[in-house]
Amino acid sequence: MLKVGKLYSCSEYNLLLYPDKAAGRQACRHADAVAFSRSSAVARTTGSITAAVDAGYWSTKLDKSVSYCNPLTPLLVLNADNRYAEVLVGDKIVWIINEDWLELKEIVDEAV
Repeated sequence: MLKVGKLYSCSEYNLLLYPDKAAGRQACRHADAVAFSRSSAVARTTGSITAAVDAGYWSTKLDKSVSYCNPLTPLLVLNADNRYAEVLVGDKIVWIINEDWLELKEIVDEAV
């Protein structure tokens, strides 16, 4: 479970960033219905062009602006439950779908 107030990153995937929790839930319902649940949580990792295509797909499908962040982008957790987390990414507050296989790792300040 992600902890509120902590910084995390995902080293392997471009994460899809939803404008609200409802959009993330809707993406999960749709993706589960077509048996491709990973597509709702991450964009393909072959580069930012394909990640932009995936974000564009979900933006069109949900009729809401979906974006993405690159691997290792810091995510400050603002609110979290079992499957969804509200995070601050840069200057945007968005929601991610938090799946165990994402292996989000807490960023620990080594200087302390």
